[in-house]
Amino acid sequence: MKRLLLSVITLGMVMMSNAQVLTFKSTDLEVGISPTGYYSSIKAAGQDILGRNDCALLTACAGGKLITPKKISSASNMLTLTMADGNKVTLQIAETVNCITLEVVSVPDGYDAVLFGPVKVNIHEVVGDVVGVVQGRGVAFGMQSMNIKTNAGIPTEYVDAAQNVYYDKGNSAELSVGSVPTYRLAAVDVSDGAVFQLSCRNRSRLMKREVVHLKDMTVLPVKGPDAFIKGAKIAIFGCQADKALARIGNIEVEQGLPHPLFDGEWGKTARAAMRSYLISDFSEKDFDLILDKAKKAGFRYVYQSGPFDSWGHFTWDKSFVANSDEGVKALVDRAAKDGIKVGVHTLTNFTTTNDAYVTPVPSSHLLKQGPLTLLRDLDASQTEIRVKKSDLFTLAMTLNGLMIDKELITYGKATDEGDVTVLSDCKRGAFGTTATAHSKKSVLYKLWDYPYKTFFPDLELQDNYSARLAEIFNKTGLAQISFDGLEGCMYTGQDDYATARFVNDFYKKVNHNVLNDASNLNHFLWHIHSRMNWGEPWGEEMRTGQVENRIKNQIFFRRNLFPRMLGWFLIRLADNKFECTSLEDLEWALSESAGFDAGYAMTINVKTLQRHGQIDRLLDAIKNWDMLREHQCFTESQMQKLKDPKTEWHLVKKDAQTFMLYPMNITKRYHCSFAEMQPGQSGGSDWVVSNPYASQFAFRLKVEGDGTIKNPSFTTDGGVISFPCTISSGQYLLFDSTGNAMVTDKNYNTITTVNAVGKAILPVGDSHIAFACDKQGDDNPEVIVRFITYGTPETIVDHQ
Repeated sequence: MKRLLLSVITLGMVMMSNAQVLTFKSTDLEVGISPTGYYSSIKAAGQDILGRNDCALLTACAGGKLITPKKISSASNMLTLTMADGNKVTLQIAETVNCITLEVVSVPDGYDAVLFGPVKVNIHEVVGDVVGVVQGRGVAFGMQSMNIKTNAGIPTEYVDAAQNVYYDKGNSAELSVGSVPTYRLAAVDVSDGAVFQLSCRNRSRLMKREVVHLKDMTVLPVKGPDAFIKGAKIAIFGCQADKALARIGNIEVEQGLPHPLFDGEWGKTARAAMRSYLISDFSEKDFDLILDKAKKAGFRYVYQSGPFDSWGHFTWDKSFVANSDEGVKALVDRAAKDGIKVGVHTLTNFTTTNDAYVTPVPSSHLLKQGPLTLLRDLDASQTEIRVKKSDLFTLAMTLNGLMIDKELITYGKATDEGDVTVLSDCKRGAFGTTATAHSKKSVLYKLWDYPYKTFFPDLELQDNYSARLAEIFNKTGLAQISFDGLEGCMYTGQDDYATARFVNDFYKKVNHNVLNDASNLNHFLWHIHSRMNWGEPWGEEMRTGQVENRIKNQIFFRRNLFPRMLGWFLIRLADNKFECTSLEDLEWALSESAGFDAGYAMTINVKTLQRHGQIDRLLDAIKNWDMLREHQCFTESQMQKLKDPKTEWHLVKKDAQTFMLYPMNITKRYHCSFAEMQPGQSGGSDWVVSNPYASQFAFRLKVEGDGTIKNPSFTTDGGVISFPCTISSGQYLLFDSTGNAMVTDKNYNTITTVNAVGKAILPVGDSHIAFACDKQGDDNPEVIVRFITYGTPETIVDHQ
């Protein structure tokens, strides 16, 4: 791709006569470099934002120490840094309309890594810590990696040395899935500014490095150009703050970075990137049901939650499709007729033990923690193995896998006896491999594994995984994937390079746009990922599951100029722990989505779609809320109120364009237990209800325990309302705001409709409600009631 050249400002290096400072320019950016190779100024949109005068253009890492420049010279577009150790590093510099780029052209082989900078600026109003953009005083400055081997942050071995110089403390990035430590960030928010830090490792050597908190793990060298520091490249830019996102898009196009489009619009600005979608466990047998329900909800993506029989070769589960890739393509083609796209879920590089990379002949590229030294030959049947004492057993694994030649072995227990580690209760020929005899000269390897009972591939084999996924998507037309477990790539010891390599390889190989996400985000993958999303803890109710984390992530998305998602939600059937998902539950989630202007994944399994008695009503609500959000119909004032997780809302459609948004109050649960009645006491309870809205109330009444009640009634200062019906254990009496009442089973399937008699109003404030009912038989059921009232609605009009 041709580089766009500046036409409105002077290109090239300007030697300032009085200070011998090299000056480089781009639109809204001017950078000065001192004769010793340090930044002397950084002007973004006319403001000098350099935070300190000892920020090197480049810092080398070798022998556990940082090596800074002491001299810089220039010739044409080449800069030569003479480092403090006497070595030289050559950089190629280019000035374009959008940015200034720096690329390493030559570097000593002995260097472990180089750091671009680190560079401190004195603005930090908004710190895009992952994207690498800082805003303040109306301007923005950014530093961007131009390839996958140039990573955000500082190599772990040099963290202390670098941070001791540039900042003592900084803010980590807090996400629902955990913290991203400062040393892995592109820009770190510090007390008086922000520090930019990009780096590139020398990955050409066999290394011992800390991996997943274990020290001295074997890290294999990378093959090819990515192994070397040469070619590491960054871009820096400055602009007005409100132009930062557009500038990154221009840099992507100019520099040939990933720039995915949705219907011709860049993914970072397209509303399509924040579309909600349906997750389900469908198969080809019930796919028509899925498409019908997806259309009813307005979903344009349906996502299969577990389609694969094995991970690695990614073979299809025959309960999903019988005819492999061709069967999946048939589903994609069927969905396309309804304007719906199909996605599938997997775990990125996790390798199941039934995959052909494991059994019957294991790949030599299964990821190894390190070698073990056998003390004697092994026969084909012995179940105790003695090896030289090793620290590889300090962290408990799940599979406890070993590999020797073409055999896999698992051990039950590792015990140290002096200088020997004894592996007992070994299973030979594990996972369908063949048990054979082995010489003690053969290397016994300890394998990495994960609590999901999976192995990992090394970096070379990992490439096959991304290639197979790309092949699947190209052959079938699948259009959505989540790179779940992407952090598994980091078990290779190649940090964020490994994760970027996997996703970038997939991206380059697919022949159509694929909506993709992960539960975490790193600097380079900001350009590829459509958005982030993450799973919901199904062991919690919808209103309590990850609420703080969902909000925390929205803050992260905003400062990192990234499309917003709220995570996964679940519409469930009733079970021993939870009630069936109600409309009120769902509208809480939908109102949060509208308030934060964020999409979500709604998980509704096939059984739920078939058995939930009000599923179509819930799907209608999804369609209405999402349509208004996508069309940006909610005002800023409304969004501020909607995003408050302590509020409840109800949306009513009046016609094709007009909707009424009601504030809603749902009370706590009120209980009436017949087991606690005094002898001769009639069935009922007196409750004090606090209510912010004067209106006819709705309610949800549930009978629990054994027994049946009849003819419940409610008396308030505003009247009496009764319901001539019978409600048994596990059933509900539901009364809505329009005056409709029905008895349902535990999943809201209607058993009978009920004609309410009378009318009752709940006044504003605290008021008494007298509940009464009859019970049937000798059992003592418990009645649980929640009251619902509605405030004055606001009108919302969809003009699209």
